[in-house]
Amino acid sequence: MTPDDKQDEVLTLEELAALLKVSETTAYSLVRGGELPGRKVGREWRFLKTRVFEWLAQAGTGDEMQGTNGVVQRDEQGGEFKIEDNREYVAMWLPMTRTEKSAQLQKAARDGVNVSELVAEYLRAWSKE
Repeated sequence: MTPDDKQDEVLTLEELAALLKVSETTAYSLVRGGELPGRKVGREWRFLKTRVFEWLAQAGTGDEMQGTNGVVQRDEQGGEFKIEDNREYVAMWLPMTRTEKSAQLQKAARDGVNVSELVAEYLRAWSKE
């Protein structure tokens, strides 16, 4: 095994925490927040050592958002957001079930209603109150 082969090593959450010299809880928070690249395999998280090193190398360079296109992340207030094609989107939690949501989307499609525009209109009116 060459040194380069070692960097392609797959890490568990426990090994990631040890590599970063942080608690497993901190490592898990970084992963769940979308800050650190990883993939869930079954019920366990796995990480490529090379990607972890790349993530560490870009920290503090101003390029933190690079490579996160479409990745859901957490903001300072605990909300969720993502950036796609240089546009920022925030997540909104609606008090409905997925079944209710599906029914509403189907109804909107039947009625030819743009749901995104309805939400935008609601938010514009709400922000003026």
